[in-house]
Amino acid sequence: MKEQQFISTYLQRDEDDFMVLKEAPCTFLDETDNTCFIYDVRPKACSEYPHTNRKKFIQLTHLTLKNTEICPAAFNIIEELKKKLPL
Repeated sequence: MKEQQFISTYLQRDEDDFMVLKEAPCTFLDETDNTCFIYDVRPKACSEYPHTNRKKFIQLTHLTLKNTEICPAAFNIIEELKKKLPL
């Protein structure tokens, strides 16, 4: 599938102007075992999810906070960061 066809079929822009999946949970997620049907060719955004290991992580804090609502890994990372911040 060509990139533009993938974009028009499966993605949309959200309120922060990010390209996101039109459907949740992901169209490519197998409901029986939570594996990805397209894992070997998944988009960069999927392979980097939940985006907490980027060098410029601080620029994505709003996205990380949003991800804490659905991603246990992002939630746990934020909880650990909160413990390390001085009050």
